[in-house]
Amino acid sequence: MEWAAKLRTLVLRVAQLMILGGAEEIGANACYLELDGTGILIDAGLHPRLRTVEAFPDLEALEGRPVDLLVVTHAHTDHLGGVPFVMRRFPHVRTLMTRATRDLSHIMLHNGGKILRSEVTGHVPREALEYYTPEQIELVRESFTATDYTEVSTVRGYTGRSDVQLSLHYSGHILGSAGVVIEHQGRRYLHTGDVQFVDQQVMKGALLPRTHADVVITEATNCASDPVDYVSETKKLAAFINSVTAANGSVLIPSFALGKTQEILTLLYRLMRKGTIPYLPIYSGGMGVAINKVYDHYCYAEPVRQPGFEISDIPQNSLPFRHLSKGDYFKEPSIVVASSGMLSKGTTSYRLALEWFRQPSFGIAFIGYQDPTTPGYSVLHSEHQKPFDLAGRTVQRSCRIERLRFSAHTNREPLVKFITDVRPSTVVITHGEPEACDALALSVLDRMPGTRIIIPRKGVAYELSTNLTEQLVTSA
Repeated sequence: MEWAAKLRTLVLRVAQLMILGGAEEIGANACYLELDGTGILIDAGLHPRLRTVEAFPDLEALEGRPVDLLVVTHAHTDHLGGVPFVMRRFPHVRTLMTRATRDLSHIMLHNGGKILRSEVTGHVPREALEYYTPEQIELVRESFTATDYTEVSTVRGYTGRSDVQLSLHYSGHILGSAGVVIEHQGRRYLHTGDVQFVDQQVMKGALLPRTHADVVITEATNCASDPVDYVSETKKLAAFINSVTAANGSVLIPSFALGKTQEILTLLYRLMRKGTIPYLPIYSGGMGVAINKVYDHYCYAEPVRQPGFEISDIPQNSLPFRHLSKGDYFKEPSIVVASSGMLSKGTTSYRLALEWFRQPSFGIAFIGYQDPTTPGYSVLHSEHQKPFDLAGRTVQRSCRIERLRFSAHTNREPLVKFITDVRPSTVVITHGEPEACDALALSVLDRMPGTRIIIPRKGVAYELSTNLTEQLVTSA
């Protein structure tokens, strides 16, 4: 029976999964698959809030396991920012992504490195940050391999016993975003990445293949929320802008530099051209300007709503970073689009918000999720002209605020529809708060009773072997 036990160990490790970050949270997203001796890591993110060792993927869980390929689904920091950390530990790893993600990585990794070098605590070993200097980041990027959507790559690791086929498919989230399809020994694994099935202002909805997959690994970001009605939200935004500017005020829109800024600038421009809102000066700046240029470079190559449309064609004024309190937006009604989207302390949007608080005729429009630990959340839940805590200082606001939802993540119903079309036997749910993961799990089970649902815990290995394998071992 000793050989049978060895066979059980060998066969059950043909397909295993571990989540190294992003388990029941939106954090340092990283998903590990071991397929017959080949190790594939999908994403290596940096936690958006933490600045300790917990900000990075849990690489200690990979002790003794192969890591042969790192696939980056898109360039947001919570999926890309941990790549230098991973490559310091596994310098031999091959790194694969789309061409647009590779180009955006230059901007995003340098920004993330700058933040890490200034914000990390003493709990992070100095050597963990060795690959986050500007010079090392560029050396890391030289090893990146870019691929076209749907192009099939064959992978077999140093200890791999069989080939693995892998391809990237457009996921509709931001420029360059992709889901991952892996085929191995007659089984198909599909990782959605961050996915949006409906068209946005710039990007078209996802083009993930709706063919059968045995295992689906999916995000659940918006699955606990009511569906986003983009038409209604657009009307609310237009009404807020019209009301504020009619009172001779200006509107501040805190926005993430990658993805959200390009979408909101395009929406504002279209509303102006339709006459829904008046033509107003738009102010923007920071790394969003550099990201706009990458979007423009791919305006024909990526699945965009209007091929050839360039973000740079939208009339924009530069933000006076050294003199934010003296900008012309204080002299005439204007719209200011500034990062960060959650008013992180010290950012342009944070500094402008402090000035906006003093202006009764001004308004701040929050267009996305606000984490409870962020200044944006504090402002959103503050009372008019009542003191509240903002990142450690007591302030009060006279300006108006409006809450809107323009999400680049899919609602629950389109995601469940996709899963039922793909008909997996196993669904792994990540990248969502516990209530979001639970809500998606219940919806899938309601449509597909008997489906194996895994809401993984960080660092725990889960077997993805088939019943046939189990029968083979049992009969032995």
